[in-house]
Amino acid sequence: MIAPIINSLIPLGLCILTGFVLKHQGFLSAKTWQQLDRLNYYLLFPALLFLNLATADMNLAKFALALSVVLAVLLLASIAIFVAHRVFDIHPQNIGVYMQSAIRFNTYVGLALMASLFDEAGMVIFSLIIALFIPPINVISVIALSLQHGFDARLLLMNVLKNPLIVVCALALAFNASSLTLMAGVEGFFGQLASASLPLGLLCIGAGLQFRLKSSELGIIIANSLIRLLCMPVLAYALCTMMGVVGIERQIITLFFALPTAPTAFSLTQALGGNHPLMANIISMQTLLAMLTLPVILWLVL
Repeated sequence: MIAPIINSLIPLGLCILTGFVLKHQGFLSAKTWQQLDRLNYYLLFPALLFLNLATADMNLAKFALALSVVLAVLLLASIAIFVAHRVFDIHPQNIGVYMQSAIRFNTYVGLALMASLFDEAGMVIFSLIIALFIPPINVISVIALSLQHGFDARLLLMNVLKNPLIVVCALALAFNASSLTLMAGVEGFFGQLASASLPLGLLCIGAGLQFRLKSSELGIIIANSLIRLLCMPVLAYALCTMMGVVGIERQIITLFFALPTAPTAFSLTQALGGNHPLMANIISMQTLLAMLTLPVILWLVL
């Protein structure tokens, strides 16, 4: 079983490595990489999400128990970080960083793994998780990042409405719930855009890797990354087992929580005035460590 796992991760790792090499060889300018990342974030990836979610079999009743496990883990992690903020007096600029590093996930890596390791049933479960939890995860992240400015409902609402992932998930869910169907030509158009999203996203992840570590932050970055990549999936697996969620559902949920944090967390942190250098280092550390931890997690649950 280990060979398929390694083979599923090799293309991801090589795409990320290629992006890193291209960036540091000056093949494209830093501004061009930023523009490509922006293109993916606002157009290509939303097209991928919409196509997957609008056409998925959204059988919420069938997967209600599994989805409740995902919700429980996310709530436990979010509450723990907010409590830690109060107890340990975490700097307001850092609370949003720690929140995103714990509860956000790299959808590019997740979708690529799902496509290579699971059949359509696996993609349906993962698509449901994406559709239902991208919006609340992003809202919680915005709230955590906004704490340094004080709670402002208007600012929070504006930041939520400007988030393309939240908007496209809402539109896709509404479309899925309606009796409408995508025209073949329109679906083909979305398919063309979507096909470019994952490889470009992985290349941009590699181009975005950076390590400007302060010695005082190294310990917290490594600890944070290991909590995310090892402790979170173990907690998810344990809760699944306790609640009777087994088989492919437990595998998908455990893998979901073993994913590194989202690279777009950097842009959101920078836009809302958080500690974006720390966020960049955590994203880079989690992405690299995930290439070591994901094979272990996959080997244990598959």
